[in-house]
Amino acid sequence: MKLPDVMKRDYVQIVVMIVAVILAVLVFWYGLRFAFRTEYPILAVASGSMEPVLYAGDLIFVEGVQNFSNIHAAPKDADTPGDILVYQGLTELIVHRAVEKTYNEDAETWSFKTWGDNNNWPDGRPVDESSVIGRYVGFKVPWLGNIALFFEPFERKVAFIALWIVLLIVIELAPFAEKRLKSDDRETKPL
Repeated sequence: MKLPDVMKRDYVQIVVMIVAVILAVLVFWYGLRFAFRTEYPILAVASGSMEPVLYAGDLIFVEGVQNFSNIHAAPKDADTPGDILVYQGLTELIVHRAVEKTYNEDAETWSFKTWGDNNNWPDGRPVDESSVIGRYVGFKVPWLGNIALFFEPFERKVAFIALWIVLLIVIELAPFAEKRLKSDDRETKPL
């Protein structure tokens, strides 16, 4: 069989479509990572600690920080509130405002005191620049992050993707099965 004949087969077209979609998603994700200079360019806000600026379920865009001296630190009620940072906490990523910053001359690094706008007190420990993932760029999509939060455990993501792939294959192959059943009915002869 020649390649053009193979490409005309529906199941080959399905496989090509699935591979194209997967490649498009990967190119989009790695393109965003490159453009925003961070491993996590899009994140879902998981709690209400930053309300009313960010709500649980908001999808936020985050840029990497190249020069930590450029991070603005100030309380939420200042004329120009401090930057909202995304940093690695003990077990998860945290999204809080930088309210103070300190330069450690010995280590030549910055650390930040952070505070969730909706919290009653600042966070307990300073955040070292090595823990900072990035800075909120000021663009969010309300509620869309709830989808990402729903698929939080990795196993749930894999199961959902596998389900969709199986569903696509079944939908695409169903007409072939139906044709085959009809042709088998015609070929059988009564006794």
